Amino acid sequence: MDLGTTACEQIGLHRLRVISVHGALWLQTHFPSSEWDVLLNGQACFGLDCLSQLLDDADAAGLKVQLPIAA
Repeated sequence: MDLGTTACEQIGLHRLRVISVHGALWLQTHFPSSEWDVLLNGQACFGLDCLSQLLDDADAAGLKVQLPIAA
């Protein structure tokens, strides 16, 4: 597993969890360096539509992702 999700405190939002170095490197290619710390520490929350698109893209890139998104 390279990327996973956990529920945020706010209903309808989920955190993206980095599980492997491959997941971390993939995130670094998709977000500016100013956002890496928040992402790599599992502090960024996303709506389901955005998170689904990110995970679909990661899956298409060959990463192992947690699907479906955990509620």
